[in-house]
This record gives sequence, structure tokens and C-alpha cells, in this order.
Amino acid sequence: MLKVDPTIKKETGYIALTVVILSALLEAVYLVIGQWGLPVLFGNLLGAGVGILNFFLMGIGLQSALNKDEKGAKATVSFSHTMRFLLMAAVVVIAVFVDFIGLLPTILSLFFPSIGVYMRTLAVRNKGEVSEG
Repeated sequence: MLKVDPTIKKETGYIALTVVILSALLEAVYLVIGQWGLPVLFGNLLGAGVGILNFFLMGIGLQSALNKDEKGAKATVSFSHTMRFLLMAAVVVIAVFVDFIGLLPTILSLFFPSIGVYMRTLAVRNKGEVSEG
């Protein structure tokens, strides 16, 4: 069994926190515009959960690839990428066909981890600039 690296746990926690905050904002926007309903909530939960899982699985895939030679590492990363893409595609298909899951909240929530990664990158970069100055 692969032991999860503490860095993967820490970064996944940061991404999860970011996703929770963005999900609350999404729910608030739907509430303010008068379009909130259970499909919004369920779509948000599904997309956010799978988005966080996708980020975690990416970390596990990269950790696993580090223990292999170059060819094996490329194959592992490629397989991980393909499976994670299929997972996200399946979630979108589910949101299309299941009435009580909102499609737009699902898709938006799938992007929240990416936003978290960009925010984390900016925060680390700005922190580094402050430390150097």
C-alpha cells in the first residue's frame, strides 16, 4: 500500500478549503439571484467532491511515478491523467442526465480546485517576494 506523502495531504487540504469557500460563494450567488434549489446544492457537492478527489489522485499518481524509471513514470502519469479525465467526464454526463443535479453548478465546481491552485501559486510567489525584499 502506498503511503501518502504529507505534502500531498497538506496541499489537498489547502485545495479543499479553497473549494469549500468557493462553493459557499457559488451557493450565495444562486441564493441572491433567486435561483437556488437542491439541484444547485447537489451539483455543487458533486463537482466539488470530485474536483478535490481529482486533485488528490493527481498527487498520488505523481508520487507513484517518482518511484519508477522515466518510461514507467510517463506511463503512470499518462494513465493517471486519462483516468482522472474520464472521471470528470462521467460526472458531467451524470449531471446532464440526472434531474436533481444541476449541470452548471457541477461544471463550475469542477474548476474550483484549479482556481485554488492558481491562488496558492500566487500566494507562494508573493510570500517569496516579500521574504526576499
